[in-house]
Parts: sequence; structure tokens; C-alpha cells
Amino acid sequence: MTETIPRKESVKPLRIGARIGAPNILTVNAEYVTPLLDNRVAATLDYMPFSYTVDDVSIKYNNFEIGSNIYLNNKGKGLYAGISYFSFDGEGDYPDVEFNEDSFGDGKGIIKFNTLNLKIGAKLGRTFYFRIEAGYGFGSIPDNITIKSNDSNETTEEEIPEIPGISNSGLIVLNFGFGFSFL
Repeated sequence: MTETIPRKESVKPLRIGARIGAPNILTVNAEYVTPLLDNRVAATLDYMPFSYTVDDVSIKYNNFEIGSNIYLNNKGKGLYAGISYFSFDGEGDYPDVEFNEDSFGDGKGIIKFNTLNLKIGAKLGRTFYFRIEAGYGFGSIPDNITIKSNDSNETTEEEIPEIPGISNSGLIVLNFGFGFSFL
């Protein structure tokens, strides 16, 4: 009698992809599944610089996220829980700002915040994959942007518009991603 040994599916540990959602907006993502806990622990990294103009305000931002995912099965795919550190750094160039009743000019506003994100997700697929994540980022989110004049030391405050899912104590994490697995 011949005994057949079940074929074990190999893990493709390196994943390169993109994510779209909140708070990342749009990022490039890399994930590496380590052999820890029988291929269940993965290190993740997201980064994206972005620039655009809204209502004559030129906005530039960088977001960076680093963390780990713990997969529930030993193939580095399927359901997982994640923890990550997220850093958002935004800068806006504002034209014709009123700093006081007699002073107008161009200014620069800066907003920075960091969150600790807890999330659950699912990675579906092997070589080409799709992923979805949901969770919450705990951190202090500012209500206002301080705009400093480019010509003097004058400043003014501009209220950040209310954005669904964002509060003073944190923000909702919800994103969709896709990419390719290698190795």
C-alpha cells in the first residue's frame, strides 16, 4: 500500500500592493510574513506622499504606517488581527489669508497627528490578492490648523471641517487593498 503525503502549500511571504481608504487615503503597502508562529506573524509598512489643490489651497501630505498582522491560519492569509502606528503630516499653502483686520497675505498651515491602530482584516488570494481592514485609530486629532504668515510672525486659526469617522480621540480605520505576493 502506497501512502501519499499531503502537499503543503507554500507561503509567498513578500506582498507589495496598494490601499485606498481611511485614514491612509492612498498608500503603497508592503507586507512580509515571517516564519514566527508557523507563518502567522507579518510585518507591514505603508507610505505615500501626496499633493493636490482644493479651493486654491495647495495641500501636501505624507502618511506612514508600520505594524504587524497576526493571521489566524498558518498560511499567512485569511482572517487576521493587526496593530500599527500611523503618522500623518500635512501642510497647506493658503493664499490671501486674513491674519487680523489690517493684515492679509499668504500663509502656511501644518497639521500632524499619530494614532495607534487596532484592526481586523482578511487577505484573500495567493499570488494576486485582495484585502479589507476595519478598526479604530486611538490618538489626539486636532480641531484647528494654525496658519502662519509667510511675511511676518502673525498667525490665525482655521477650523478643520467635520469629517465623518474622525473625532478628537481618534478615527475609524477602513481600507481596501490589492497586490501581488512573491517568493
